[in-house]
Amino acid sequence: MDGLKSSMDGMDSSMGMFTAENKAVALGYWYGVAGITGLLVAGRLITSAQSHLRRTRFQLDDSKVPSRPESGVAKAYATTITTLRELGYSQPVWFSGRISKYFTPPPLGQCLLLAAYWTMLLIMLWSNVILTPSTSQYAYKWEKVGFRAAWVSVTQIPFIYLLSCKFNPISLLTGISYVRLNWLHRWSARTVFLTIIVHWAYFFREWVLSDLVKWEFQLMSMVKYGFGAWSVIGWMILTGFGFFRALNHELFVAQHICAAAALLWLLYVHVPAYAQYNVWLSVAFVAFDWFARIILGVLRNTHILSWRTAKAPGYAATAEALPGNMTRLTIAHADFTWRAGQHIHLWLPTIRPFEVHPFTIASIPVRSSSTSSNTLEVMIKAHSGFTRTLYNAAKKDALTGKKRRVFINGPWGMPPDLRHFETVVLISCASGASYIAPMLRRLVTSTGCVAKLHVHWIIRSAQHLTWFESSLREAVQKAQLRSMHLQITVHVTQTSEDSSISSRGVQGSIGDISVVDSEASSLSPARTDDKQIMSAREEILAVDPNTALRICHASRPSLESMVRPPVEAALGETAVVTCGGLAITAQTRNFVAALSDERAVHKGTGAQGIFMHNETYGY
Repeated sequence: MDGLKSSMDGMDSSMGMFTAENKAVALGYWYGVAGITGLLVAGRLITSAQSHLRRTRFQLDDSKVPSRPESGVAKAYATTITTLRELGYSQPVWFSGRISKYFTPPPLGQCLLLAAYWTMLLIMLWSNVILTPSTSQYAYKWEKVGFRAAWVSVTQIPFIYLLSCKFNPISLLTGISYVRLNWLHRWSARTVFLTIIVHWAYFFREWVLSDLVKWEFQLMSMVKYGFGAWSVIGWMILTGFGFFRALNHELFVAQHICAAAALLWLLYVHVPAYAQYNVWLSVAFVAFDWFARIILGVLRNTHILSWRTAKAPGYAATAEALPGNMTRLTIAHADFTWRAGQHIHLWLPTIRPFEVHPFTIASIPVRSSSTSSNTLEVMIKAHSGFTRTLYNAAKKDALTGKKRRVFINGPWGMPPDLRHFETVVLISCASGASYIAPMLRRLVTSTGCVAKLHVHWIIRSAQHLTWFESSLREAVQKAQLRSMHLQITVHVTQTSEDSSISSRGVQGSIGDISVVDSEASSLSPARTDDKQIMSAREEILAVDPNTALRICHASRPSLESMVRPPVEAALGETAVVTCGGLAITAQTRNFVAALSDERAVHKGTGAQGIFMHNETYGY
């Protein structure tokens, strides 16, 4: 017992001995986070000012190309940004298998940021902690490393909880959506799991040498709570693996919230009083997030801010079943606005009362002259669970004309503003058009610098055109009025016999469609009806030559054919936006990075910059 008491007394004294130095290290961590956030805020301000300047210059003289840098400072900045893009966009390794895709490492840019993060932590962890026999503190050589690792670990906890919040200071300041920060949330948690191993391993080594392992676990309850916290973090990392998140997302969210709450309690009873501020800071971030989300949800669904006549809580929605297992959910009177590319969280009590799901808004806010509300549309692909139940209910609702009461939280997300680019290329696969279609409508209806707009939609069957028929037709009409060069190409990858039949059925409803064969589209061979092709070609000649909507029956197109021509023809900066699965987004990353390097963008060749933005399916 005397040995144990001596050890405990020594631990108490060493805790006080190292506290000041460790607190300074912890403070340095937050200085680092603040510094990186400051750089991102500065970048956001520069981009916003640049966008405003470009659009103002274009309104004054639309014959100029404002997205082309002219001054020395502008060219130097463009070269710097291009270099960072080429480094950050590429994704050297990716997998597309059903299970292997979850082992795909982050893109190179995220890997470099993660490497910088780990380097900072390693410096914090090992600086001035290795003691030599000649130092006065040599007796505490194990504890000094253990305490430093404890501080490095607990200091990261508020950062992890902050990144899990929809309302968080980093997103609000930098304009980076919480969704796009989620990867850092997961990797930070994995990092903490490792630094905690360093923390307990050094203490455990000292206990083994002193033969105090049994006594520590029996008399030091904080040790048990510490191992409990480490176990909870391990469980959260394991269940947060992509495969398990996708397997049952609702179950993942429920148990993840419970585990997060349990972790905070275990840390509170484990760490000393002078380090508990990290727990309270985590609680503050989460409390602010939940408070703001609840307030937003109440205001959104009770219509308090709409200043209209009293309405029932929620919104009346119409569910329509479309070909290809797609459901269109329409809210005719949405008394709020949103940005193209944002998403909402939907709750349909009559479908599944205990589930809330995120979906991209497939329309843009357009107020009619007779009402102050907008029409909101959501396109929901039926897979299993909630989406399949909704699709089956939509087929029944078509017979009864029933409307369903839905509740909304949002809108969420911070999609890019593309109006200051000279050329825009939008690429989507199947239901990914829910993200692309509103951006297309936004670009053809708003004031900006975009002169050339290329849209590629890859679908399996021509029947899927009905999903966004009205959006495509409206975009064509708006572009014709503005003399904007708009080229919409729908790539139908189904067999030619099926596709030919589908095209004849769809052509009359959309209008202004050119149905082309594989030679006209430079894609793989496919058989189509020659008379149908000639008829469509004759019809397209009567349309504005700057605007065309084509249907190509062939195999999946290459990025070479979709991206290179508009980039090489661009006089100013180009934006490439892709929404689809991991395969096409990874390929787009690599192609854009390679194309930028090949053309020596902003490196004296006259080639202009390429901005890229990806949205990937899945959780």
